[in-house]
Order: sequence, then C-alpha cells, then structure tokens
Amino acid sequence: MTRPTLGRARWWVAAALALVGVFVLGATAVRFAPPGSTVAVWWPAAGLAVSFLVATARGARAWLFVVGVLVSSAAANAYGGRSPLVALCFGVANAAEVAVVYGLLTRGGRRPALASMEDLWNLLAATLAGALVFGLFAGLTVSIGVGGPFLATASAVTASHAAAVLVFAPLGIAVGTRRTRRPGFEDLVQWVVVVGLTAWVFNPDQALPLAFLPIPVLVWGALRLGLRTVAIQLLVVGVLAVTLTSIGGGPFAAAARVGGLRPETVGALTQAFLVTAAVTALSLAVASTQRRAALADLRSEVELSSVVLDTAASAIIVVDRAGAIARLNATAARLLGAPEAELVGRPAAEVFPVDDHERVSAQMAGIGEGAVPLHEEQDWRVTGLGVRHIVWTNAYLTDDTGHRTHLVKTGVDVTDERAARTFVEAVLEAATATAIIGTDLDGVITLFNRGAETVLGWRASEVVSRKDWSLLHDPAEIDRRAEELGVEPGFDVLVHRVRGGAATETRDWTYVRKDGTRRTVSLTMSGIRDEGGQLTGYLGVAEDVTRRRQVEVTLQVALDREREAVEELTQLDRTKSDFVSAVSHELRTPLASVLGYTEMLEDGAAGALTDRQLELVARVDRNGRRLLSLIEDLLLNSRIEAGRLELAPRRCDLSDVVASAWTSVETVTAQRDLVREVEVSPRPLWIEGDPAALERMVTNLLSNAVKFTPDGGRVALAAHPDDRRPDTVRLVVSDSGMGIPESDHERVFARFFRSSAANERAIQGSGLGLSIVRAIAEGHGGSVSVASAPDEGSTFTVCLPVAGSAGPPTKAASRTYRDHRDDS
Repeated sequence: MTRPTLGRARWWVAAALALVGVFVLGATAVRFAPPGSTVAVWWPAAGLAVSFLVATARGARAWLFVVGVLVSSAAANAYGGRSPLVALCFGVANAAEVAVVYGLLTRGGRRPALASMEDLWNLLAATLAGALVFGLFAGLTVSIGVGGPFLATASAVTASHAAAVLVFAPLGIAVGTRRTRRPGFEDLVQWVVVVGLTAWVFNPDQALPLAFLPIPVLVWGALRLGLRTVAIQLLVVGVLAVTLTSIGGGPFAAAARVGGLRPETVGALTQAFLVTAAVTALSLAVASTQRRAALADLRSEVELSSVVLDTAASAIIVVDRAGAIARLNATAARLLGAPEAELVGRPAAEVFPVDDHERVSAQMAGIGEGAVPLHEEQDWRVTGLGVRHIVWTNAYLTDDTGHRTHLVKTGVDVTDERAARTFVEAVLEAATATAIIGTDLDGVITLFNRGAETVLGWRASEVVSRKDWSLLHDPAEIDRRAEELGVEPGFDVLVHRVRGGAATETRDWTYVRKDGTRRTVSLTMSGIRDEGGQLTGYLGVAEDVTRRRQVEVTLQVALDREREAVEELTQLDRTKSDFVSAVSHELRTPLASVLGYTEMLEDGAAGALTDRQLELVARVDRNGRRLLSLIEDLLLNSRIEAGRLELAPRRCDLSDVVASAWTSVETVTAQRDLVREVEVSPRPLWIEGDPAALERMVTNLLSNAVKFTPDGGRVALAAHPDDRRPDTVRLVVSDSGMGIPESDHERVFARFFRSSAANERAIQGSGLGLSIVRAIAEGHGGSVSVASAPDEGSTFTVCLPVAGSAGPPTKAASRTYRDHRDDS
C-alpha cells in the first residue's frame, strides 16, 4: 500500500482547510444540538480530523495538527454558545481523542491500513479508546462545568464520536489504496440503490422501522466494489442518516415522537446504526480484499510454478499411482519427442525410449510400494539427438494418510559432461610435452600425466597415491623459498598464494628427474574446487623452459651491452644538442647586429642608396632573417629535446594569435602571386595557451604553405570551433602546393626530416618547422595531423582544448576575406 505524499507548502494548505472543516462541523454540531441536550448528537469533526491525519500527516506535523484540532474545536464550541472554560475543555477532549486514535493506529511506526482483520480490529480498538477518552473528558466537563449528568453525557458522546470516527477514518486509510478494478454499470446501480434507499428510509415522511435496509446494500458494495467505495458510501450514508434524523426524519425520530424518547437516546440509536453499518461493511470489505489478494497470490504462485517447471533445464516428469504421466515440462517433452498434450495420460512405460521396457513397466506398476529407486541412470534413444545418458533423481508424493500417490522424476542429461570428461582425460594424456600433476590438500599426488612422465622420468604408478611430491623438487630451492615466505619448508611453499586466495601462482622451479638431472620448469599452481567453491586439491602445470631460460640469459647479456651503447649514444646526442645550442646563441648576437646595420642602411643612415644598392641590402636583410629564423628553430628544438619547452599559458583568444601570425608572414606572401584566404570564427576562440608559442606554431605552418605552393596557387587559414567536439578548437592551414607522399605522412613531423618531393625540387628548409609545430600543439594538450597527396596540396589540422570558462561578449564582425596579389 502506498500513501499519498504532499509537499510542505501543500500540506500546510490542506491542514488549514481541514482545521477550517473541523471548526465548521463542530460549530454546526453544537448549534444544532437537540433542545435540552448538553452535547451534540453527532461530532463529524472528530472523524474528519482523524481521517486527515491517517491520510497525510507523519511525525511532528501530526502533533502540530492535533494542537490545531484543540484550537479549532475550542473555537467551535465557543462559537456554539458555550462558556470559554467549557469550550476549552471540549477542545482538549477532542484533541486528546484524535491523538489517542492516531497514536494507536500508528504505534510501532506502522502505517494505518485495512488489509486484514487484524487491521480492522486495530481500527475498532483505536476508535473505541479515543471515544472513551473523549467521553470521560466530556462527562467531567458537563458534570463540573454545567451541572449535567456525567454518565448519560459520557455514554452519548462516546457513541457519537465512535460512529463519526468509524465513518470518516476508513476514507483516510483508503486514500492510499490502489484501485483494483474499473468502475462499471454495477457500481452505478449500487450507488443509486444505497443513496436512494438511505434517503427514503430516513425521509421525514417515512416512519416505518426500516433502518436496517441500507446495510444489505452496503454489504453488496463491500463484497463487490472494494474498500475505497465502501469508505465513501459509509460517509455518504452517515451524513444522510444523521442530517435527516436531526430534522425529524427516519424511524429513530419517529420513535421519539411516538414514544417520547429523549434527544440523547435518538442520537445514540443513530450512532448505533452507523456503528453497525460501519462494522458490518468494513468487516466484509476487508475479508473480500483478503480473499482477492489470496487468490491473486495463489494465481501468481501457480503461474510461477508453471514457468519454473517449463523453463527448467532438467527433465521433470510426474507419474501417478497407475503409472500414467500426469505432468511433464518442456525439457522432458523434448526428450520424449512429442508435445506435452499428447504425452499426458499415457503410460510412462510406453513412451520412455529405453531398451528394457519390462523393467520400467514393473517399476511404474509398483509406485505405491516404492518400487522405483531414488537414484538411477538410463540411456534414452532420443530422435535427432542419438543416445542420451540421463541421471534420474526420484521422489514420491504422499497424501494425508501417508500413501504414495505420485512419482516425481527429475532427470539431468549428463551425456555432454561424460563426453567432456573423456575429452579432458584424452587431452591430459596427449600433452606429452607438458607435465600436469594433481595433488590433494596434503600434497599426495593424484594425477601424473604422460607429459609428467616424459619431463621427470618417473612412471605414474611409481608416484600416484604417494606423498612423494618433494622428490620432484630441488630441496635447497624449497628451503630458500620457505625462508622468503617465512613458512616451514614443505608443500605449503608450492601453494602458499593459492591457499591465500589467489587463483593461480606461476614461477620457475627446478625439477629433479629420476636420473638426478635438473630441469628448469615454469610451474603454474591452481586450486581445484568443488561445486560449493571448497578447495579440494591442487593442479600443477609445468613446462620445461631450460633452453628458453638459457636463451633469455644470453639475450639479457646482449641487451645490457645494447643499453650501454644506447647510453653512450644518448650522451653524444646530448653533447651535440648542447653544442648546437651554444653555437646558435653565439651566432644570434652578431646576426642581430648585422640585421640592425642592414635596417640602418635601408633607412639611409649612411647616405642615400641607389636602387641597386637597396636591392642588395634587402637581399642581405631577407637572408639574414632566414638565418635568424633557422637559429631560433635550432634553439627551440634544443629546448624541446632537453624537455625544457617553457610555456606561459594564459587565457587568450586564438583569433588574435591567428591575426598576428598572418600579419607576420604578409611580407613574404606579398611578394608572391598567391590567393590568400582567411576564415576565422566571429566568436572568440578562448583557449589556455602561450600566445607567443602559438603564434610561432601558426607562422611555421603558414611559412611552409607559402614555401611549397607555386605562384598562382592558394594558401588558406581557418580557425573555428569543432562541430563534433564542443570542447575543441580547430586550426586548419591548407595549400594547393606540391603535396606530401603518403609514405612520408608519419615522418613529416620528425626533426630534420624533409619529404622526398621537397628534396627533388631543391626547396630550402631545415626540416625543423613541423617538429616544432607538433611540440607546441602537444604542449598545449592538443594534436596536429596532416592530409596530403602529391600535386594535390596539403592540409594541416591543429586541435586545441578550449578554455574552462566563458569569455567576453561575442565579437560582432566575421573575420573572413579573400585576397589575391600579383606582384610579378
């Protein structure tokens, strides 16, 4: 059963409305109390409060609501004309009643329910206890406060409050129940009958003593329509009966007019009617609910049993006392070669595909005497499967008198397992080069295959069933291993890790052959476990690796020599790198001076130059800068080789880096007849990077593209977010130049590498540019790739991770343009 749950705000709204209802119903009951009566005929406010609590409230909320009931009830009594002290006492009495009923229904942390007769008894007990508490408080209040009769008051209000709670509380409990059927025509008819009949019985013009008539209709609903419907109908019938009785309708009011009954008596009779109706209807509703639940559980169990039986891998056959098949599952029907419907009812001896039908017939005829053994094995000739070996486990079903009524045969097809066992035995014997030795937990040898005989020189008959495992090993080696493990020398040395829980343990051991010679073997020890996972023995698989280990020793010596040579070469390479770095530093200073004086000559510092002189000075400047770029590449390459590539990452816009790099190569591209294309995303391309290093990377890519593209070609640069990977920025530099052969794609980023096409066309270059590009890209957590083919141009793609947070507002203008220069 699930209970409705309300959010905090919604619960407070609902609680406020419920307390308003308590006030309205209480004030109404007080105002319309019979003349001369000290108490109301009915107190529906108590039922409403209890119903709300059991439906929604839990914990502290429930007790806050009880305090609200006290205030609302006291206010209702005061509004009804009672003195403040009396009103407060009645408020306390109402709150105490609600608290007692709620506390008893939820004691032990359980949720109120009406799923069993025990639940109904709990409801009746809680209702009676709460009504008695209110009756005691109300009787004392009336007796002391207004001088009224204690006993008459207590009995009257006890009945009225018990009836109110019994009518209202089931509705609060039933709110959490799930509807088990859809309303139909029967529901409509029953509703019309119960409402109409109740209205007629308690009509002011009807005086016949027919108060019992609505009860059979409520019973109809309890048996057919479910708990929720019964709870609602009880409330409707209760409201109609009390309302119509209070205005003089029905048999109880008529009896008062004829027999002069007091108003309290009329109220008590009305409450007795409601209690009777509630107890009768609720008892039958609970019993009907239990019956439906039991039938549903039984149906589920039957279905589950059928599913389990039909899906079981074992063959299950139920044979009755006469020897006929009463039930079988799909596995058994498949072995018998016929559908289940054709086999049920036939004699088992006729359909079992065995050779000895007479023996089976005798067994089936003696089921009542227990002629069938509890365990047996049979060979069945199954159509399409050949002969299958079935292991049967038999059990008898008995009746109340202990007589055997059915035989249940459960069979397992072990044909494949037997074949597998035979296959394993054949494999063990066929492994003539591998020693396979099995032992029990104490080291007694239980298996010694042909390979073990070959490797060790012992015959299986000489070692099996004897605790002679130690004669197979070098004793000194066993002692050394025992000292390493901190255990006593013995069998535990071989299986120490396996006993500790490891699946296997593999290491080299020295086996001693029968003739005394020693062989190095790689021995893998593993545990043998039964179906329950218990360790029952050990299995050792050993391979003779004597020659292999000798070869490994030789190889290790050669590797040691090779390692020494590599270390020497590494030292030489480091010396070379240091020399290149030192020379580059020494060259850069005078070269910077040369370029400075060249700029001064161009600016006319030594006088005006002729056009021819300017051309020569420009060539000096151009080649000097090429040499300076080469020196910078050498220095950067030295730092990369030494692992000292120093980057100063910060949050920057790759668009700005691209623009700066493009500007730096404009002086070169301006002298060429090339179509230049730049396409940069209009949005900022924020990355964490070193702007100077990134500009060097883009410049190298652009310089390569210009260098290897002949005049009339195209050089393109694009930078934009990666559509397939939102966390990546793509930088693409492409050209329509001579391209790179596919065989050189893997080597093009290596230091000092130049493609065969570049060498054939004598294009100048150091072969360092692309290696520097890759180092910078990877230093930023990115990557670089190339797509190219001879005479089809090249495309280099750099992928860089975006920065971790959003940047400044998006730039408005797109940075895309095409430019064509022809300076020839």
